Amino acid sequence: SSRRLGSRFKRTWSALWQTAALLTNSRRMADSACETPLAEVQAIIGRVAATACEWAELPPSQKKALFKQCLCLSRELCEELTEAACSTRGLDMADPRQGHYVADAIIIGNVTVTAWLRGCIKLLESLELRGAPPGGHKTSRRPDGTTRVHLRPRNAKERLLNDGQQLQLVVRGEPKQFNPLEEQGSVTGVLGAGNTEIINDIVDPLCRLNSVVVYKANPVMVRSNIVKAKILAPLIDRGFVGFIFGGADHGRLVVDSPSVDRVLITGSHHTYDRIVWGERDKRDPGVQPATTKPVHAELGSVNPYIVVPGTSPWSRKEMLAQAKTLAAYKLLNSAHVCASPQVLVTCRNWPQRREFLNLVRKALAQAPQARCFYPGAERSYRKHLDAAGGQALGDAEWAPIFQEGVRVPETGVGAETLPLGFEEEAFCPVLYEVAIDSPAEVGSFMAKAVTFCHKHCWGSLTCTVVIDDRTKAQHAEEFDGFLDTMRFGTIGVNVPPANANIIPSLTWGAFPGNDARDVRSGIGQLGNFACYQNVEKSILSSRFSNLSCYMLSESLHEQARARRRAESLASVFSKMSYARLGRFVGTLLRNQPSEVLRSLPNQLS
Repeated sequence: SSRRLGSRFKRTWSALWQTAALLTNSRRMADSACETPLAEVQAIIGRVAATACEWAELPPSQKKALFKQCLCLSRELCEELTEAACSTRGLDMADPRQGHYVADAIIIGNVTVTAWLRGCIKLLESLELRGAPPGGHKTSRRPDGTTRVHLRPRNAKERLLNDGQQLQLVVRGEPKQFNPLEEQGSVTGVLGAGNTEIINDIVDPLCRLNSVVVYKANPVMVRSNIVKAKILAPLIDRGFVGFIFGGADHGRLVVDSPSVDRVLITGSHHTYDRIVWGERDKRDPGVQPATTKPVHAELGSVNPYIVVPGTSPWSRKEMLAQAKTLAAYKLLNSAHVCASPQVLVTCRNWPQRREFLNLVRKALAQAPQARCFYPGAERSYRKHLDAAGGQALGDAEWAPIFQEGVRVPETGVGAETLPLGFEEEAFCPVLYEVAIDSPAEVGSFMAKAVTFCHKHCWGSLTCTVVIDDRTKAQHAEEFDGFLDTMRFGTIGVNVPPANANIIPSLTWGAFPGNDARDVRSGIGQLGNFACYQNVEKSILSSRFSNLSCYMLSESLHEQARARRRAESLASVFSKMSYARLGRFVGTLLRNQPSEVLRSLPNQLS
């Protein structure tokens, strides 16, 4: 008996000791992850650089195996990543009043991470089996000299998720693909984003550039980045990826390292200027940048959201749904999204304009309270609040600001005369509306609206266009012509352009043409896992009413449903099976039965 008690005591003590050791190691990892000693940064860079040739020569089958291991780890760490994402955003997962933003965190975290891992596997599988990247299923030449490459889902599972969306890459000239495996070994230094958990800036250089990666994590996302490092452990253990945790000094060491061949940053144009120009005056043509390395930049924008007047009136239900869709997109991740719509462009002579604006105002006012967490958001919010005369939609700390009928001079203006909301990305819950003086007709309105957006909305990252199905069908050729003229990196027709971030075959980045002296929304693109040369932009389009738009959750019941829907979607992306797809469709049927039934023919065709 005493021997059994002694044995039990030893087992209990051993278990307690192991638990304490695990907790201690976890704390040490968290502490070390919060900041990598500066003295160790060069060693990490050197360790990664030493594997550049090995990675470049590694067969695609072996690279694919590594990404499959990462995908398996993402399933195991799904809850941990969600907890980290919520913790970063100050969300209480147990509070039902925060269900809407918990759902956002799940989509921005788990769904984007697994989507990009799947994109890597798909690209490498094609390179393994065909010796070439996956291509479009057809092309169409456009009058402006571009070619649209039409992409489509690979199988029935992907078609179910795609919901009938049309995905296009717009290529200048004849479409030609390149083979990433032919790229020479190199080292890409990445300065990561501080607003999302997305891993596109890590896996894009690995797969599309055939480059190993030194990743300097943003301090804002430290908890999430710890989990991301666990997910990418198979790549880190082989030395193909290195994580560095710290601030600006750590980033500067990465940028200045002679072992780093190129730099990729996600942030603002102010961050870009500090990295590329330092204290130098970029306005002086005789002054050269502080760094001569290629700097690929994914930056922000003042994103327009164009509402096209219909040839026939929208129903009350359609008006309400579109107003809620806009509000949900605006408040995605508490508006800390570089694709967040900031300028609503309407037609002054549209008979339903006033009704629509009232519904947008109501939707924003009744939306779950935003919980802004990004550094500098408060300063930006106060600037826009002052510009709006101190008027917000409610008394909450981050109550949305919505200004209607903003007047913008038409001709002979400089940037100094533009309203604040048109020349500066807000990165907080701010929305401006401008009414275009034109007849309520597609041709006249779109011509003026597109010109206005190019001229007065700073940047060229994304543009959303909302148009009902009947109007689009009646003006199909004319409307397509306007899409040709639009100079934005991603265009969403009845689809949030941000959705391109979970479709690696599309591109993400500014419309080509910016340079280091006026970088605006950035230089270069991420994605394009179809590997086409000379891509100008991506176009996503869908039905007027579809399942790809964001939904606003107002009541506690709706917030609970939104969270279940996001969890179910994350489950599908982590393991694409018919059982999980069935559960996801079942979740949608409980929430949007008529829309699901309407979309099935598009999904299965």
